[in-house]
Amino acid sequence: MTTSVPNPHAEEAITDHFRSVDSAPADYAVDRPSSGVNGFLVTFVGLSLVFLCARMVLAHTDFVQVPRDPVLFAKLHGNVVFPLRMFLVLFFISYAAFAYSNVWRRLFIGISLLGKFLVFCFAVDITAWLLHDAGIIDISVFGAQLISGLAALAIFPHTIMRQAQLPPQGPMPSVLPNLPLRPFLTWLGCLLLAIAGAAIAIHVLYDLVDVLKNWAILGGIGAGVFLMQQILAVSTALLGLRALKKSRSHEFAPRVAILVPAHNEAHSIAATIEAVDDAAETYPGKVHLYVVNNASSDTTQEVATETIADCRFITGEVLECPTPGKAIALNMGVEEIKEEFIVRIDADTVIGPGCLETAMRHFANPDVGCVGGLPLPLEEKTWIDKCRLVEVYMRHGFFQVSLDGYQGVMGIPGMFAVYRRSQLIEVGGMVQGMNGEDTDICMRLTSAGYHSVADPHAVYYSETPASYAHLREQRTRWFRSIYHLTARNRAILLDRRTMVGTFVLPFNLVNAARRAMLLPLLMYAALTGFVFHATFTTMRWQPIVATLLGMSMIMTVAVCLLWRPSSVRFIPLYLGFRVLRSYFTLASALSLIYPPMHPRVPTLASLRLNGPRARHQRHLDELQEPDPDPLVPPDITQPE
Repeated sequence: MTTSVPNPHAEEAITDHFRSVDSAPADYAVDRPSSGVNGFLVTFVGLSLVFLCARMVLAHTDFVQVPRDPVLFAKLHGNVVFPLRMFLVLFFISYAAFAYSNVWRRLFIGISLLGKFLVFCFAVDITAWLLHDAGIIDISVFGAQLISGLAALAIFPHTIMRQAQLPPQGPMPSVLPNLPLRPFLTWLGCLLLAIAGAAIAIHVLYDLVDVLKNWAILGGIGAGVFLMQQILAVSTALLGLRALKKSRSHEFAPRVAILVPAHNEAHSIAATIEAVDDAAETYPGKVHLYVVNNASSDTTQEVATETIADCRFITGEVLECPTPGKAIALNMGVEEIKEEFIVRIDADTVIGPGCLETAMRHFANPDVGCVGGLPLPLEEKTWIDKCRLVEVYMRHGFFQVSLDGYQGVMGIPGMFAVYRRSQLIEVGGMVQGMNGEDTDICMRLTSAGYHSVADPHAVYYSETPASYAHLREQRTRWFRSIYHLTARNRAILLDRRTMVGTFVLPFNLVNAARRAMLLPLLMYAALTGFVFHATFTTMRWQPIVATLLGMSMIMTVAVCLLWRPSSVRFIPLYLGFRVLRSYFTLASALSLIYPPMHPRVPTLASLRLNGPRARHQRHLDELQEPDPDPLVPPDITQPE
């Protein structure tokens, strides 16, 4: 069924419908143009060239011996393969220079990043030297660099969380959940298995591992770490498949409410409503649709009303929410809804056949707080569609399933998510004025003792960005949300009461830092390895290439073959897309607002007013003043 409605704003809705007040929340983000991240990259490359040229000049003179990387006692522990620490120093300097604040705050950010990093490097090198001198263990230069590099991935988000202007801590449940012993033991057992498997593979299959390293299949941050990551993900994914199958076997089909917030979605809202109507034909329970028209300037309201009137298997209504903001519209809908189960669907999303039945079965378990599915792209025409398809298979068809294995699903995308209304109200509803409200509600449900389920059998189709501008806005918003979410849910970070707080949230923070550094790292490696190869003669290209390709590419091929073999042909595009994601991740970190600092530099006038003589004279004057009459009230018309 197709609804044809005259739409004078159709062109506007198609080209610019993605922009809203949620794109860059005014209190915690700024919509910086591309010149911000481009300026960062230009500055970073310029600083790298200055350093590398200076190092090259010094290397060919006998004036002073300068190490290839700032590592103490390097001559005792092997050669520097790659100047990793200098890269991190240059990255931190460049980030501080382009942080969104005044010059004093930028200076403080730089001092904080560099200070913590250099102190840690010094401690690592001293410890390595002492252990080597005592004959306990020999830590190589590469090992010391690796340890300090991993520390830098934690120092970067730690500094952001301490200094950026971020959402305050949200409300916590009155009764905190007990330690999830079974999921924790499951994760710990898989981790030990992954470590043992990687160690055995390296020692038993040493020759094969060496060949894989030479072919840039293993490398980057170390072959052992690469192997351990993949073994851990695969083992937990197998457990996740088992858990999903068991949870999906229940019969449960209660009455549900479909909640669709819509802002300038006249071009897509009809397809969304029609898909809900088609899905309701096979769903045993009753379905009622609520479309919340959120300050639209197009004909969203008219299109939604006429499409609902033509539906055969659902009832529905359109609610008006004049205040812009998706979370505001969602909370309004939750207040109006009478049903216990709420299926939130974005206005550009089309749910697939059987999606409702599959998702609702998991709620037979009262401990389930939220359920999501597999968000496939609506089409496969543009390069964005093709990259998104591979990304969905990896993110939602593999990694989310592995998180299901130990109740570690941190968030369910708001494109399609099912909740209990009573639990939403219990944890305070959708947060407003920040990015990531869909993941935030899942994290607060987790802190209240519930867990989320991501079932790839619940298939739905969602709009992908139609332009580069839309893609940039979407990904900058998505990648920025990790800092907003961590700030609002900082109480569960490393609290050991949930798997999300114990492992998943810290990992996502570190992974965001790694992704932000990927593109600068590749640029720095290209300069070091090709332009200044005579200076860094011990450097190898394989570890750098393996960071982008290598084992992660093999896993991507395997996952695509399992889901849809024909999608393998999109993997080369996806590998380039990963570099673009790094660009957007860096842009999101540069879009954070840092409150300006004002140095307390005493002026000549302030010294005269607050110097010792002035303070002494004021003290004498106060002693000579009569006491105020206690019966006469003080003058409250003047400010204190």
